[in-house]
Amino acid sequence: MANIVLDNRMTCIAECVRRGAVLADIGTDHGKLPVYLAQTGRISRAVAADINDMPLKKAESNIEKHGLSAVIDTCLTDGLVGIEKYSPTDVVIAGMGGELIENILEKATIDKNGVKFILQPMTKEDSLRQYLCENGYEIIDEYIVKEGKIYQIICAVYNGMITKMESSEYLLGRINIEKRCDLLGELLEKVIKRTKAKLDGKASAGIEAEDEKKCLDELIKISENMRV
Repeated sequence: MANIVLDNRMTCIAECVRRGAVLADIGTDHGKLPVYLAQTGRISRAVAADINDMPLKKAESNIEKHGLSAVIDTCLTDGLVGIEKYSPTDVVIAGMGGELIENILEKATIDKNGVKFILQPMTKEDSLRQYLCENGYEIIDEYIVKEGKIYQIICAVYNGMITKMESSEYLLGRINIEKRCDLLGELLEKVIKRTKAKLDGKASAGIEAEDEKKCLDELIKISENMRV
């Protein structure tokens, strides 16, 4: 059976998983990520979890087809609930809204200490980053990838420390800003456009928009610094 091939987004997520990890892939869909990581020898074990029975059955079929049933377990569950029995060291939650990821982390029953969380929100990246900062997670790395559209990948660990960032950093990622990767400019352009639209909408409705003004100023400053 041929090895699984991942797209740019999933390849970046896969590379964030630590070598020798016990992986929990939450919302696994077809189980492609754990299969790929097992095929390439990057993980020692994995559990592919999903809240819906149909995608989990597809994952089970995919795992069996590639001869990896002894390495990858499957679990029908809501997010991370009950996943503690697998003792994951690395957790991937990808391809869902930022607020849903927050909810999964909030309800998690695993011991978070020492676990690397690899998160790829489809929406509300700013809300997710703020949740992490306010709930004891440290963002240790970030990536911007493009696969048709732009995606942000956030790596975090739990240390119990509460932190705060600027609005622009919640939107773009402090580490992404520091890295100044090739895709930051494209992401920045989209975020500036969206922030201006919010500001204009509030202004038209006669609603105070100080937060949006401050955020836009921060974003423009970042854009100017990138040209230096």
